This record gives sequence, C-alpha cells and structure tokens, in this order.
Amino acid sequence: MGEKEKRGRLMPKHVAIILDGNRRWAEKRGLGTSDGHEAGASKLVENAKDCFAMGTNTISLFAFSTENWARPEDEVNFLMALFEKQLKSELPYFQRDKIKISVIGDRAKLPEALLDLIQEAEEATKSYEGKLLIVAIDYSGRFDILQACKSLAEKAKNGLIQVEDIDEKAMEKELMTKCSEFPNPDLLIRTSGEQRISNFFLWQSAYTELYFPKVLWPDFGEAEYLEALTCDKGTYVVREEESPKGLRKELMPRHVAVIMDGNRRWAKQAGLLTSQGHEAGAKRLIEFAELCFELGIDTVSAFAFSTENWGRGKIEVKFLMSLFQLYLKSKIQFFQSKEIRVSVIGNLANIPESLLGIIKHTEEATKCYKKKHLILAIDYSGRFDILSACKSIVKKSEQGLIREEDVDETMFERELLTKCTELPSPDLLIRTSGEQRISNFFLWQLAYTELFFSPVLWPDFDKEKFLEALVSYQKRERRFGCRV
Repeated sequence: MGEKEKRGRLMPKHVAIILDGNRRWAEKRGLGTSDGHEAGASKLVENAKDCFAMGTNTISLFAFSTENWARPEDEVNFLMALFEKQLKSELPYFQRDKIKISVIGDRAKLPEALLDLIQEAEEATKSYEGKLLIVAIDYSGRFDILQACKSLAEKAKNGLIQVEDIDEKAMEKELMTKCSEFPNPDLLIRTSGEQRISNFFLWQSAYTELYFPKVLWPDFGEAEYLEALTCDKGTYVVREEESPKGLRKELMPRHVAVIMDGNRRWAKQAGLLTSQGHEAGAKRLIEFAELCFELGIDTVSAFAFSTENWGRGKIEVKFLMSLFQLYLKSKIQFFQSKEIRVSVIGNLANIPESLLGIIKHTEEATKCYKKKHLILAIDYSGRFDILSACKSIVKKSEQGLIREEDVDETMFERELLTKCTELPSPDLLIRTSGEQRISNFFLWQLAYTELFFSPVLWPDFDKEKFLEALVSYQKRERRFGCRV
C-alpha cells in the first residue's frame, strides 16, 4: 500500500476547529483587534484548502459563538462585515473546487445582507458532494440540542413520530450537522492553548479525539495541522514548572468530574489480573473523593461504568458489578461518618437487582447530607441522558403541560440525570491514561468545563497528580465566549 493510500485511510473524515486566539495574536504584534480577525479569516480559507487537499470530507469551523454577541458592538459589527466580505470573495473558489457550503446556527440576529449572501452561497453549492465546509455563526451546542428537541416535540404532537421512536438516529436527523454525511467530528482542534469545548459541538463530540495546541489561530498552518493528525502523546501534559506552589481557596472548582481510565493497563504493566486493576481503581476513587472534599470541593462525579462497557467480557462485567456492590455496601458507614451524599446515575435497566438494592439503600441513607456529594455514573451515556431529557419534554408537550417557547436551558437541565445536584455542570473534568476524548460522558454538562488530560493511569493518580490538575485549573481564565 502506498503512502498516499495509507494516509487516506487514516485521514479523519470530519475535522472541527475552534478558531481561538485572533485578538491575542494582534495584541502581541501591537495591532488592532480587527487586524487579528482579518488574519484569522485569511487563515481559515487557507487551512480549509489544506484539509480538503489531504482528503478530509467535512470541515466545521466555530466562527462566532452565541456568547460572542456579548463582545463590544463595534467588534461584533466588524465580524459580521468580515464574514460577508470573506464569503463573497471566496464563493468563486468554492464553486471552482466544488465545495459545498453550509452555515449553521441561530440566524435570527444576523444582518440581512449577510443572510442573503449565506443563502446565495448555500444555493450555489448545494449540489456538490465530497467536500463540505460548515461554518458555525451564532452557534451554541446547547441551542442545537434544544432546537432538535423542540422539533421532535412538534413532530410528536402532529403524530409524525412516537416518543419511543426517539433515539440517536432521530436526534441526529434534527441537529444542524444533519447537513453532513459525517455529522460527528473525528478530530476537534482548538487553538491558543485553551482546553475546553466552549459550547461548540456537544452531542457530536461524544467520541471525538481532542487536540489543544498552544499556537494562536492566525499562526496555525499546514505543519501544525499535520502535527495534530500524527500526534499520539496529547497536548495536555503538565510540565515541571507547573508543579503546585499553593492553591487559592477562592479559585477552587466546586464540581470536579473524572473519567477513571487505565485500570486494565495498570494491571497489565504490573503483571496483575484485570480484576486487581479494577480493585486498585476503586480504592483510588475513595481516596480521590475524600481528598476533593478535604480541599473544599462540593461535588465529585466519577464515570465508573459506561453504557458501552457492557461490550466487555462477561467475566469482567460481572466482576465490576460485584465490585460496585461490595464498595457501596462496605462504605455506607464511611459516607455517613463523613456526611457524604451518594447518588448513582445512569440507565440502570440492566443492573443486577442486588446492586440496585444497595444503590437505593445507599442513596436513602445519605440523602440528608448537603455539603459533599459523590455522583457515580454507572451504565451512563451522555447521549442517553440527553435523549431521556428530550423524551420527557416531548411527553410533557404532548400532554399540554409545556409550550415550545418554554423549552430552554433551565428546563432541559431539570430533566437531565444531573438534576440530583445543585452544581450539574463540572468546573473541571479530569481524564487519566493519556486518552483525549470525552467518551460519551457528560456532554450537555461539559459545555464550559475546563478539561485536563493526564498521562497517568487511574490507580496511580495520587494527591500530587491531582494537585497538578488543580494548579493548572487555577491558572486558567474562564471567559464563556465573551473575551479572547
């Protein structure tokens, strides 16, 4: 097989990019903000050409978030004019290279001239296949999910769909990325060194590989893109100079979520059984939660068993169910003595009756505690959580209990499984073992969460490693789309 053919087979079909760093790029050079955005717009087209040339089918660009409307009015007006200018000047190129254009987002606030040009570009390129450029303007991952939910509710009211028919395929047909043959990105790149998704593709990023280079967007070129395609070490390893030098209490996250990855690899490296790796991981979770609460963190969420984990060997799955039961039963007095509330979230339909009984008993025995909350996700899937919330809203709509205009983020969060906590959205998500993806854990909830990927396997993720994650978190500036 030739190198070109090999590369084609390994090339991601869909690459999504959060274009971050235009203003910082301009500031470093003593230029105006508009100069930074113009440089970013120029790089956008250049990088899209490189991606398509390498065989990528779909490129999605997060050009303007819904939160970006909070920026200064003159900057917003300049950006709208810049979108219009770039789209108009590049349309002949899109037509010549047969690139289909789709602009997704809430178009209600967009200027009329830009709207007309978007419609013209989409109409002129709608017949093209093989190359698709998706530009997200006034886009929000949560808005996308909400509008899909509203559409499904309307169809259910009109008898076009039954509530029980609402599944992942039905949802994806309503999401804005339905314009692509490959709606879910294989790779998401965010430039500038920030490590969060910032309410971009949420549902769509369930299994996406994440890459966070420090380079600012106007400096991101072909070499950086090739590095993103070939890098297997991640971009989020804490360096020695970031070792803990004191944590600030006022900057401590209130909700920390963790994807506990690496138990099996840890056992294999140590010459132990898989079951021993899981036992070591369970012990580490209790130590981790206790440390979190000692540091003043209110809520700890742990991804203990994903819905996809049912696909593992029967012996391993049976052992894990027994391990959950053993730990919950043996730790009830510990939870009570430390006044830790325990909640278990997930589908739970396939959970053994004996474990369900222990879960119910543990939740009942600890429900009165308020300050410390341990949430265990067992048979959990972020998409299942979203679908369950959507189905509940659709049922209420059918019964006339709610109106379409009532469906907003607050209502949706009341239907999610994380409604059990006052802090449903984590401030910090940690994933161990070096993997850089969300793996269908919290999707809606991670819209603005800071992400930390550690190369350390979960049983070895000790206090020192956790403090490194907290120091990294406290050095970050959480902007929620309002500044760059």
